[in-house]
Formats: sequence, structure tokens, C-alpha cells
Amino acid sequence: MLRGGCVIIDSPRNRAAYGQLVDVVRSGHSLAFAGAGVTKPLGYPNWPELIERLALEVRHARGENIESNGQPITVQQVLRECKQSPLVQAQVLKENLGEGYFPLMAQLFGSREGVIASIADLVELPFKHLLTSNYDTGLEYHHSPSAQPHSICLHDAAAPQFITNYADDGYTRRIVHVHGRYDSPQQIILTEDDYGIYVRSPVFQQFWNTIPVGARLVFFGFSFEDLDLLYGFRHARMALGGNAQPLEPRHFGVMALPDPDRESVVTLNLLIRYGIQPVFFLNRTKNFAEYGELLMRLRRDISGLSAERLADEHPAAVHEQVLEIVEPGGVAPPPAEATPEALQVGVEHLTQITRRNIVRRQTGDLE
Repeated sequence: MLRGGCVIIDSPRNRAAYGQLVDVVRSGHSLAFAGAGVTKPLGYPNWPELIERLALEVRHARGENIESNGQPITVQQVLRECKQSPLVQAQVLKENLGEGYFPLMAQLFGSREGVIASIADLVELPFKHLLTSNYDTGLEYHHSPSAQPHSICLHDAAAPQFITNYADDGYTRRIVHVHGRYDSPQQIILTEDDYGIYVRSPVFQQFWNTIPVGARLVFFGFSFEDLDLLYGFRHARMALGGNAQPLEPRHFGVMALPDPDRESVVTLNLLIRYGIQPVFFLNRTKNFAEYGELLMRLRRDISGLSAERLADEHPAAVHEQVLEIVEPGGVAPPPAEATPEALQVGVEHLTQITRRNIVRRQTGDLE
């Protein structure tokens, strides 16, 4: 018998948060927010990797000794001494790449083939829209051609319409690149100066004034270190009374927690500052395989148990799908309750495992 392990942190708060998350996603009205971790399996760089690549290109183009704002500095100093100021790192490196920066960004985040099971699972969840800070189009690629959503950026003419109509029933799914897209590299938001658009653009201001208050977001693959992006959530939290008038959290963050003993500390930080309820999953493998398992189970659970039962039951009972491994010539015993619904769940789950193993075999990561 093969049993998958429970992938969420086993605590009453976390189980209750997962149950609430299931109901929010099931409603079909919430919005997903995809950070860099979502499409990284396609080979796109995360922030530290991007900074390293920009630094490599600067060294090739300019050498080790560069300058910014009239101040001499070395590439090594940018990497080492500005590590706590990533927007400054990006600013200095972009300045020294000059016009070579734009084709490089287009190359690094251009379209890539390959199907990643966790991305496919995410786009198949019933989110109203998908927001992303990523420059790539991995989310678009994982939609079927017959259900391809409109892809827009906040600098597009379609952005004001999204702000006005995003909650309307007849307004179909959009993928919104809040920091630009690779095919318009001049519009990408990465550096300290680039983030100035948050205060210069009325559309950006209205977007981040509206979405944190009016929508319900679920964050995936997001580090919660982009303070400029999160300011709208913090501002909304403070404007609505903060902790003096505690409200049920509107937003959720699906994230790894390497040390379960830090659950309370991390939870309080996200709740108090941003009104975001975290749902923690384990990362025992260190390659975020549990994230993919969680998405599979989230897909299943949104058509199954209520939030109350998800919170009350032990996660092993709630999330386990047991598969009987039958030797050749053997006969698997019938399930205790072989209802049509249970059989359908089993078929869907087996299909997901098969698809995931096909992907892992292609990538050499088959367990």
C-alpha cells in the first residue's frame, strides 16, 4: 500500500486556514497571485539568480569597475554590500548594461516549452483571474488553446477596464502582469526607479487601492519580500482599523515553512501587517515537491469536504488518497464505499499522479 504524506503543517490554525482557503477558491470569485516560484520549474530565474545573471553580463560588457550616480563601485560590491537592497542592485546593474538590458530581459523570460504539473493544476483551479509579478507567460502557456485568457499588463489600455469590471460575472478570466511582460521589456518593473510607477501612474495607484480591498487573493510562489507591492495590502489593513478592529483575513498565502515552530511568528507578521492568512506546507524534500502535492489535493478538496470538516479532521484523514498497489495477477479489494463520486475522485487523482510522473520522467526527477 502506498500512502502519500500529509503536506500541510498539522496544527489547528493551519487546518482551519486550509479549510477557509478551500471555500474561498471554491467560490469562483477569488484571484490567484503567482510569484516567481510558480514558473521557476520552467527554468526562469528567481530574484537572486536574475541579479547574478545581470552581474555576469555587466562584467562581460564593462568589466569589474563600474559606476552609478557618479560613484565608483565594483560589481562584487553591488552583489555583496547591496544584498539587502535588491532594487538598488538591479538599478546599478541595469544602468551599466545600458540598451543591452532590454534584449537580455526579453531573452531570459521568453516563451519556453514544457508542461509543469503544478502550473497546470493552478490554472485549472476556479480562480476568477490570475495576477502575476512574473515577466514570463508560463501561466498563459498552461491554459488549453480553447480556453486561452486575455493577457494584459497594467500599462495596457485594457487595465482600467479590468479595475472596473474584474468582479463582473460576464468578465472572463484575465492574466494580469502587474510588473510587465518580457515582450515589452521597456515596461518591466525591476529596479528602484522602475518602482516609481507606483506613485507616477494613476492606473497603478487605482489598481493597488482597489484589489487589496475589493478582491480576495491567494498567493502562490510569493516570498512576501516585495514591500512595494505589499504596501497596498498594508495600507488597506491600516485604513480599515488594523488590529483595533480585527476582521477576518481576506487574503491567503500558500507558502513553505521549514521550521513548524515558527508558525505563530510568521502568521502574526502576515496577519497584522497585511491581513493575509498563511497556509503552510512542509518542504521536507527541499525541492518543493510538497507544493505540487498540495495543489493536487486543493483541486480535489474544492469539490469535496466543507471547511468545517476540513478543519476538524486530522489532515491525514482529510488529504490522504490511498492507492492499492496490486501485484501482477492479483486483485485489488473493492473500496469500502465505491460510490460514483468516490470512483471519480480516485480516477482524477490517479490521472494527476500519472501526469506528474510523466513530467518528472521528462525532467529526470521521477521519484
